[in-house]
Amino acid sequence: MTGPKRELIMERAAALWAFVALVMLAACDQSSGPLVPPLGTRVPVETAEDALPPGRMLIPRMSRACNMPAPSAEAQVLAIIAGRGNAVSNIAVTGVDNETTAATIFIEAGEAPVYLFALNGSAMVWNVTGATERVERLVIQPPSEREGPGVGVAGLPSKKVSALTADACGGAYSYTQGEAMAQLEKLRSVLRRPDLLVIGLDSLGTANAPSGTPGPGNRAGAGPMIEGGGGTYVIQDGKPKRINKRGRNFPDRQFKRFYPAGVVMLDPGAVVSTRPVAVYDVLPGQAGLLQLLGAGLITFRPDGAYLIEGSIPGIPTGLAGAHRVDFVLKDGAPKPKGNIGHSSLFDEMTGTCLDGLCKSLEDMSKMR
Repeated sequence: MTGPKRELIMERAAALWAFVALVMLAACDQSSGPLVPPLGTRVPVETAEDALPPGRMLIPRMSRACNMPAPSAEAQVLAIIAGRGNAVSNIAVTGVDNETTAATIFIEAGEAPVYLFALNGSAMVWNVTGATERVERLVIQPPSEREGPGVGVAGLPSKKVSALTADACGGAYSYTQGEAMAQLEKLRSVLRRPDLLVIGLDSLGTANAPSGTPGPGNRAGAGPMIEGGGGTYVIQDGKPKRINKRGRNFPDRQFKRFYPAGVVMLDPGAVVSTRPVAVYDVLPGQAGLLQLLGAGLITFRPDGAYLIEGSIPGIPTGLAGAHRVDFVLKDGAPKPKGNIGHSSLFDEMTGTCLDGLCKSLEDMSKMR
């Protein structure tokens, strides 16, 4: 077969294979769905064992010193130390004006009991999943208790969880730092277990226990954006990568960059802590921005700012440092409540700074 007829058949075959490839890619693409739950989503109540009223599942503080009950002789012991979680939490453990992240402890299948020590360097929820029946005890240490418990646990009954006071056993050192080795030896001495393993990361998605290996969502934490050289860059894998702040998918990319483990949605009645916890109306950080965008309450403008179209439940907390953004308040829209952090709020009509970092800079300039 030659000539135009053969070319037509080849064109149709190529088109068919292209269509098949697109279908296969679409089937494999896990990012086509929403990255965050819609605004107003609530987790169905699944009350934990021996629970008190929702959000008041309290556990006793065990010690102000680095003292813990000894694990059983047959227990496998793991210490998990993280500066922050790589997921957004819908549960606030230091009040709704502060960001809470989440990390997962996945209990691997096995017969021996598992004894865990978990230390977090910022407000976090530890979500325990997998073969949770293996857990003999989880001892938690918060970074601070000034505005709340500083830490919560999901997936275990309160009788299996104990709490130390802040900094009882030291800080949340990355286990590439020298201080961490002294802390490791201290924990081994306190628990009288020279075989204690440790996983220590600045930001943690999942820790497998008792092996101590990292699981999903453990991409390195995102650093600040750098403006210069005619563009905007982030450091990725130790190298500068140029990004488009004005691209339509920029909000999605920022969420994935800051929270590679996604969102952890929990029922407050199933969270154990030393003090009551709360639930965010709007998720923290870039997750909250995506919720507001999805609800049509804000719009991402070509200049990279977020236009507040009308009344919103609140500014997402945690928009500070590398997370900061600019908001523009549409004419007639009420000024939103919430902790604006290092972000800025401008008036659409006049360009006047209304709140946030720009206001602080204005006040500082007036003092000179």
